Amino acid sequence: MNKPIKKKVAEIKFSLFSPEKIKRISAAKIVTPELYDIDGYPVDGGLMDLRLGAVDPGVRCRTCGGRIKECLGHPGSIDLARAVIHLKYVPLIETGLRCFCHECGKLLIAEKDLEKLSPSQRAKKAKDAKKCPYCESAHEKIKLDKPTSFYAGKKRIFPTEIREMLVKIPDIELKKIGVNPETARPEWAILTSLLVPPVTVRPSIILETGERSEDDLTHKLSDIIRANQRLWENLNAGAPEVIIEDLWDLLQYHITTFFDNTVARVPPARHRSGQPLKTITERIKGKEGRIRKNLAGKRVNYSARTVISPDPSIDINEVGVPYEIARIVTVAETVTDLNLPRLKKLIEKAEIYPGANYIIRPDGKRKKITPELKEEIINELIPGYQVERHLQDGDIVLFNRHPSLHRGSLMAHYVKVLPGRTFRMHPAVTFPYNADFDGDEMNIHSPQTEEAKSEAKTLLDVKKNLISPKNNSTLLGCKADAITGNYLFGLDEFSKEDANQIMYSSGIDCEISKKTISGNDLFSEILPKINFSNDTIKIKDGKIISGKIDKTTFREEDGDLIKVLDRDVGRRETIDIIKKAFNIGTKYLSGRGITISVDDLDLDEKIVEQGNEIIKKAEEKVKEIIKAHHDGVLEIIPGNSLEESREIRILQTLNEIRTKIGDMVKKEFPKTSPVNHMIQSGGGGNILNITQMASCVGQQALGNRRINIGYNGRTLSFFEKGDLSPISHGFIHSPFIKGLRPDEFFFQAITGRDSLMDTALRTPKSGYLYRRLANALQDIRVEYDETVRDSNNNVIQFKYGDDGIDVSRIHTGGKIDPGEAIGIVTAQSFGEASTQMVLRTFHFAGVSEMQVATGLPRLIEIFDARKKPSSPKMEIYLDKEYNDEKNARIIAEKIKKITLKEIASEINLNFSDKKIEIKIDKGELKHTHISVKTIVDRLKELKFNAKEKGEYIVLNASDLGFKEIYKLKEKLKEIVISGIKGVEQILIVKRDKNFVIITLGTNLKEIIKLKEVNKNRLISNDLYEVADVFGIETARQLIINEIKEVLNSQGLDIDIRHLKLIADAMTNTGEVKGVTRMGIIAQKSSILARATFETPVKQFVNASIKGGGDKLTSVIENIILNQPVPVGTGLPGLLVKVIGPLVKKEEDKKTAKRKTVERVNK
Repeated sequence: MNKPIKKKVAEIKFSLFSPEKIKRISAAKIVTPELYDIDGYPVDGGLMDLRLGAVDPGVRCRTCGGRIKECLGHPGSIDLARAVIHLKYVPLIETGLRCFCHECGKLLIAEKDLEKLSPSQRAKKAKDAKKCPYCESAHEKIKLDKPTSFYAGKKRIFPTEIREMLVKIPDIELKKIGVNPETARPEWAILTSLLVPPVTVRPSIILETGERSEDDLTHKLSDIIRANQRLWENLNAGAPEVIIEDLWDLLQYHITTFFDNTVARVPPARHRSGQPLKTITERIKGKEGRIRKNLAGKRVNYSARTVISPDPSIDINEVGVPYEIARIVTVAETVTDLNLPRLKKLIEKAEIYPGANYIIRPDGKRKKITPELKEEIINELIPGYQVERHLQDGDIVLFNRHPSLHRGSLMAHYVKVLPGRTFRMHPAVTFPYNADFDGDEMNIHSPQTEEAKSEAKTLLDVKKNLISPKNNSTLLGCKADAITGNYLFGLDEFSKEDANQIMYSSGIDCEISKKTISGNDLFSEILPKINFSNDTIKIKDGKIISGKIDKTTFREEDGDLIKVLDRDVGRRETIDIIKKAFNIGTKYLSGRGITISVDDLDLDEKIVEQGNEIIKKAEEKVKEIIKAHHDGVLEIIPGNSLEESREIRILQTLNEIRTKIGDMVKKEFPKTSPVNHMIQSGGGGNILNITQMASCVGQQALGNRRINIGYNGRTLSFFEKGDLSPISHGFIHSPFIKGLRPDEFFFQAITGRDSLMDTALRTPKSGYLYRRLANALQDIRVEYDETVRDSNNNVIQFKYGDDGIDVSRIHTGGKIDPGEAIGIVTAQSFGEASTQMVLRTFHFAGVSEMQVATGLPRLIEIFDARKKPSSPKMEIYLDKEYNDEKNARIIAEKIKKITLKEIASEINLNFSDKKIEIKIDKGELKHTHISVKTIVDRLKELKFNAKEKGEYIVLNASDLGFKEIYKLKEKLKEIVISGIKGVEQILIVKRDKNFVIITLGTNLKEIIKLKEVNKNRLISNDLYEVADVFGIETARQLIINEIKEVLNSQGLDIDIRHLKLIADAMTNTGEVKGVTRMGIIAQKSSILARATFETPVKQFVNASIKGGGDKLTSVIENIILNQPVPVGTGLPGLLVKVIGPLVKKEEDKKTAKRKTVERVNK
């Protein structure tokens, strides 16, 4: 039996080339900086030598004989006059010089200490030992003067000397500090030969003038050869050492800037124009570098881009493609006996649509179809050839809109070639793309292989993406006019003629025989026999019994009925019903008409008056609050100052105005108004819009507070200083319909700009969060045994989400498929949601000291697994016998950290007696539940000579000078007298029947010791502290709870299974690891995967020093190498043994009906 041949790279190893290996792989020795001779032909021994690869069409490589597209290029080498240092391996050279003996080459650690230490600890301990423990030779301190100069004591040591020292180190000694001598010995980093990249890496281009423009690397290599030649000449001529050293340094400079032209303290090499050269490091790193731009991200052919426009007449999974694009973007069709005549006709038409552009022969050669070659190509065409024909109706293409934040941003559509210049798409499919028709552009990509077409049909078809894998909501459905149309359609009555007309025009095959029929009954004609009910509609056996057809039936995201249909009648019929519902809504509304005038947005005078009354009452209440504050009788909110309590109460009062007016408008707004129809159906708008337009814009909040910026003591110059009235702090009394006063307009512009800035700042933060999540979770997949594992085969979950249910199939109970790249789905779920989060830091319960990061900053904090959260807090529940307000206050005051300055009304210095006198504030002392004696005892504990004297505490400082006494006073202020260390602020809140103490600052170890505390419900938001005190399982649950809290505060919905996966990925090692380069990403064994996320050069250098390899088990590294990825359809590693004929006998063949074939193909 013949063994199958697999063309697949299994592993990539990294190493530093030794001088011998450079000589071995070098195809030519480069000796001259000249590039071309007088005839424009590459010079032998020059940088464009034909042994390094073919540079021009018609020229063959002199090493492999290949032409320009066949030869990959071959490296050359330059023999250096003197050895120079490889910039990127300076740390390895430094380690070699500082950790090993220069005489015997041994590691500078005694044998007995080796066992206790890890390789990195050995290197650290061996650095700068003064004496070798083996040969006892003295060791001078080695210093590095960055970037490449080394000094032994005060004397500079040159690369040749360094090389002699490093050669002495035996391989076995290098292994002790984790260096693999087979892949990187330190003396190899001292270059005696420089590898020259092939010409294919640095091709030249011919300008319009006919002149050649050379690549930056070629320019730099020319400089290196010139400097090298000058150094050779001076060495041979016996030039003075000073000149030799200068030329040596010049050669070192050119080689340093060849590797990296952005080194600190080294002036960059520049073009004559002053532009810095782009050398090796700049080409590899960053967004525009080789790894991210050309390898991890690919530029593709067979694609097109144009503006999108709506077309409800095409199918939901179709895309209208302009003829112009259909002629250029082709699809490769393999020639068979069946399609040979048809393809010959297409070749005959050539560029006339529908025609063909190219043919591809079985040997891979392409031929352009031209009028001259047409006949020859038609005669040559046989089965096995491929014809690149124009796109035709029914071809499958990928449709995509940037930014591609989730799976629904790229789906497969069937082509419908139409006149015009825009892509046409059905409006029901805009939601997953987040597209609208105000000039958005989208891309199509034409799959070229049968495998790609099959995957597009099976996995990416729009119909397969009806339900979101983020939270089981619907991605496709009715929108805007279709929803409003369906709502009004259900309220209307139709004659037999009108009913038949609208159903026929909506593409629904049914005949109505009743004289009149209600809208609900007519709409029921498109529904199968299902039962469904919610708050707005009731359907029994496919008939609408009662209610209204609103957004909860067929709207994207909210359409509950869509999920019931999907479960009961299947995906194909559900999509068909969505289209019918969309058609009914839009056709009916187009016929009936809907118009909004400015009058429709206005309110009746009576309602406006009632609104003004609400505002007046609120303003009166605000005056009362201000007066109570002024008189000092305002009740303080726990943990706040008097001013903060006043502002919180005013803001609450003013915010209620909009809510109360909104409730009133909701009741009184005319039911027959077209605006009301839109709001009630869910087609667009809400009551808040009407309230602001017609009654009152309301309070403008900046950072969750009233506007308080502007002039000193006032917001605008025409308000009085200290004015606290609503109007002077951002309350807008006017409605938009009547126009705003200049001051109101100004306040509204402030908050408007704030939200614009918030959006602009949020985008890069959420983008980076998504990139980090995708990189950390890209290799997490579901295996055949239902476990969730990463590329190192570590189990992340034993069953996905604890139940193995696919989020997009929750409504049907469907299991998740093996091979599902669930890590990427989770990353996308958060990445897409994070773009909608706010960036601001809110004040917790209005407490200014208790700043709590919410939204995106808090989410980033959780995923980073920061050592300390920016707002560490604890929630302390109390045991039954202490669960009341009085005990809660006592316990809260007991645990709050109290410093001496908080309970001292005065601290006086008595310099004559050398004493410090502390006057205690009795009122503050009462709150702390301690006595003066306790304070004195505490000070004595801290070795202070303290005594109680009436209402004073006196400290004797007779042995200190005046300066020391003053310093002591400042130190005393910060001494903790009572409470628990770390607990800075406290707040008591009531939750159901429980009194909960919320603290700013955490200290679980101390709090857990208190008998009043319910230990089972005590929790902190400090991940590491929770893991330390309660264990890793509690830390995992805390991650889930904290993420859930952030999502709820933002009104976002992500399924709990995604939260569990991310929490398990962060804790599966038994420690809390962040989604960072030091956390989960550092655990990845793939060097290429890390290189796409971090600085690639550093990754490659470290891998070569340690002798690392990449086994290509994850996603991104296989994309880089153009190989199948080991997730999804790339997971099964199956070899099929063929045991029978591949073609059926004629008598066994069955003929399918045409309708069946068409249905399967769509």
